[in-house]
Amino acid sequence: MANKATIYPGEMLLHPSLYGPEEYAVCVLACFIGFVMIKHLIFHTGYFWWYSYGQFYIPDTFWTIVTGKPLSKRLLNYVHNRFPNEQEKKINIDEMLDVVDDYFKTKEFGPSLSNTKGKIIDGIVSSHMPKSVLVVGCHAGYVLLRIMRNLPRSSKVIVIEPVTFIASDASSVVPNLALDYRVDKLDFIFLNRTKHNEPSHLPLLKLLEGDGSKGDSYMHSAADSAGDSKPQTVIIADKVVLLGDPEYLKYVRDSNKYETQYFQMSLEHTSEEIVDGMEKATFLG
Repeated sequence: MANKATIYPGEMLLHPSLYGPEEYAVCVLACFIGFVMIKHLIFHTGYFWWYSYGQFYIPDTFWTIVTGKPLSKRLLNYVHNRFPNEQEKKINIDEMLDVVDDYFKTKEFGPSLSNTKGKIIDGIVSSHMPKSVLVVGCHAGYVLLRIMRNLPRSSKVIVIEPVTFIASDASSVVPNLALDYRVDKLDFIFLNRTKHNEPSHLPLLKLLEGDGSKGDSYMHSAADSAGDSKPQTVIIADKVVLLGDPEYLKYVRDSNKYETQYFQMSLEHTSEEIVDGMEKATFLG
């Protein structure tokens, strides 16, 4: 009697007509493992994409198409509905900030600032009392209100914003601050990011530093000291984690021109799982 041909493990999987219970069990197990892998890949990739990119663009785009109004207009309508015209003169800045926070918490996400980050800004502005302020990117105006409510009345504030304020390109404004806006030195600078593909703040920072030999710096240096008081330029960069700005962070942290401090917190109006941060850099000259 001829010996049966040797059958190697797994060989019968190539011949479905010869499948038995074991082969079917292996096929079911393989399909299950494949399903789980694909499910997790899609879920985790989608989850990461949504919290890193999607929530910044998809809802905003959707509601802009549906309502025909950009986020700033939708927010303005919400504020007007909360405060009828006859009451607007009684509104203070704190109430306005609460309403903006409420909108971004309950209606739709917006890369604003939130009360948690706002308290950090409050502390810096209150202790530093800047007389000249530069805000690069104020979005819906939350950070601008937050800064201005603690400023001395004589302070000068310059805002660079692509849509609503003086310019779309900071590089065209900064060189002429002294001539056009009578600002020689900046006491406080706020740098904001609202999109992943925005350029780094580093070129702007170097532009503000200027060339020391030419005296074109907008930062306070040791030479600006008068008696015991030493004016300093303080810079806050927001969303340095989620939206990222590695070039800027590496420069200020490695440079002996700056003393830095990192503030970590969750992204405004989101859960604690979404980590974000702000970087404070004090120019030492």
